[in-house]
Amino acid sequence: MATRAQLSQERSRLRRDELLAAAIELFAEGGSRAVTHRAVAKRAGLPPATTTYYFESIEDLLREALADHIRTWRNELDLLSGLDDVAAIDMKVEDATTLIAHVWSARGPEVAALELAIYLAATRDEALRDEARLALVGFEELGARWFTLLGIPDAEKIVPSLLTLIAGTALRRQSGQYSEADEARLLSEAIRDLVGAHLLGREKIDSIIAETTGAATA
Repeated sequence: MATRAQLSQERSRLRRDELLAAAIELFAEGGSRAVTHRAVAKRAGLPPATTTYYFESIEDLLREALADHIRTWRNELDLLSGLDDVAAIDMKVEDATTLIAHVWSARGPEVAALELAIYLAATRDEALRDEARLALVGFEELGARWFTLLGIPDAEKIVPSLLTLIAGTALRRQSGQYSEADEARLLSEAIRDLVGAHLLGREKIDSIIAETTGAATA
């Protein structure tokens, strides 16, 4: 049976989590200016003074909310993709469509929209810009880990392009131009092309372009 102290700690943790979630929602909607002590407490359904009890300043709350969101996001990706089991099941690059569709089934366009808003808003806020940069660095590290487990050499060289593909796809998903199944297929094909070009190497690619188009490459 939980003690009174344990129950109090659990209530405190839940309230703190509610404040962080409320701050993320407000930040996504209106940037840092929308995140005030009163607005966060109201969104979380808590008394106005609650935020100052848990955080020294609204800036501290906002930074922690963003960091917590990124940690949660990365943990979810690890779990959804079965990252720890990739090596054991001998996953291949051609399985990417199934993987992407599986991840997206739990992270629909509305989730992608929220994350885009968070990162874009963070880059416009000088106090949070570095947090946004570190979040993207973390994503690239995760991508490199995936590719390395798939047996792709020098994986860190292609993860910036992987991020570009995923960010562009996330943006296009908001328009509904393609079905979710088609988006998964298109991204999978783009990733395969990216990996294939990486494995071929720059000289081979330049040679193929020159032979095909008759144009020299820089």
